[in-house]
Amino acid sequence: MKINKELKYNILIVITLIVSDLLWKEIIQGANSEYRYKYPYFILQFTSLFCMYGIYTLNYLVCTPRFLAKKKFIHYFFSFLLMILIFVGTRYVLEEIIFFHFTGLHNYNLEATDFLSGYLFDSFYYTFRFSLYSSVVYLLFRYIENKDKILELSLQHQEAKMMALKSQISPHFLFNTLNSFYSELYDEKPETAKDILKLSQLLRYVTYEATQNYMPLQKEIDFIQDYLYFYKKRYEDNYFVELTIDGNVTHQQIPSLILIHFVENVSKHGIINHKNNPAKITITITEDTLEVSTQNKINVSEKYEDKGIGTQNIKNRLTVLFKDKFQLSNSKENDIFKAYLKMPLVTK
Repeated sequence: MKINKELKYNILIVITLIVSDLLWKEIIQGANSEYRYKYPYFILQFTSLFCMYGIYTLNYLVCTPRFLAKKKFIHYFFSFLLMILIFVGTRYVLEEIIFFHFTGLHNYNLEATDFLSGYLFDSFYYTFRFSLYSSVVYLLFRYIENKDKILELSLQHQEAKMMALKSQISPHFLFNTLNSFYSELYDEKPETAKDILKLSQLLRYVTYEATQNYMPLQKEIDFIQDYLYFYKKRYEDNYFVELTIDGNVTHQQIPSLILIHFVENVSKHGIINHKNNPAKITITITEDTLEVSTQNKINVSEKYEDKGIGTQNIKNRLTVLFKDKFQLSNSKENDIFKAYLKMPLVTK
C-alpha cells in the first residue's frame, strides 16, 4: 500500500517530537526521572504519548481544516476547549482508573485540589503544544498545495491562450471587421446585423473575457445559448436540440468554458437533426452544485471521440480546482452517447 506523502511527513514529525520529548525529560528532568523507565511507570509513557498524539491527529484532521483554516476562530476556540476536556478525560481514565486499578499507583502524588489543577495545567500545556504543531504542519501543507494549484492553473491557462492564439488571425482586425459589417447592415438588414453582433460577442467572450479560472454562471449559460443559436440558424427547421435549465441563477460562478465542452460534443459529433431522437442538454442548478447531463445519437459517419478541450483536460482541471468533489462520466449504449458532470458552485 502506497503511503500518502503528507502522511509520511506527519509520521516523521511525530517521531521527531517523541524523540525530542524523551531527550528533554532525560536531560532536564534526569535527576528525578529514574523511575520513568521502570515497570510500572514505563507504561505511563505510552498513555501520555497516546493522548498527546491523539490530540495532534484530532486537531489535524478535524479542528484545523473545519475551523482554523476557514478563519472560524470562535469555533476553533471552543474546539480547543473540547480537546482539553478530551485530553483530561482520556488521560484520567487510562492513568488514574485503569493504571491505578492494576498497580495501586498514581501518576501524580498530589492533594485532591492540587491534583485537579495539575491535571488541568498539564492538559492545557500539552493540548496547546500539540495542536499548535499539527496546525502549523496542516497550514504549511495547504500553503504548498495552493501554490502548486495556482502554478498548475496558470500553466493550463497559458497553454489554452497559446492554442487560442494559434487559431486567431489578428483578433482586433476580426472584431473591427465584424463591427463594420454590423454598422453597414443595421438599417437595411437588422436581423443579419443582430447575428453579426451576437457572433462578435461570442468570439470576444472566448478570446478576452473567459481567461479567468471562474466566470459567472449566467455568462457561461448565455455563451452556450448563443453558441447553439448559430447551429439553429444553420439547420433551420431540421434543428432538434432540447436545452433545459432547472434552478435559479444568482451570483454563482463556475470554471470558465466548462459547459461548452458538453455542448460542443453534442453539436459537433452528435446528430442534432433527428426529429424523433432529439439531442438533450440538461443543466440543473441547486443551492451549492451544478449538474450537466447530455444525451445524443452518435453520428456514425465520423469517429466519435472527444475533441476540442477534451474530457481528460476537463478532468485534470476540475481535479486541480475541486480535488475529488466532482463527478465526471460518459457512456455509450448502442448508438446513444451520454455525458454527466456534477461539481460544486462557487459563490464570490
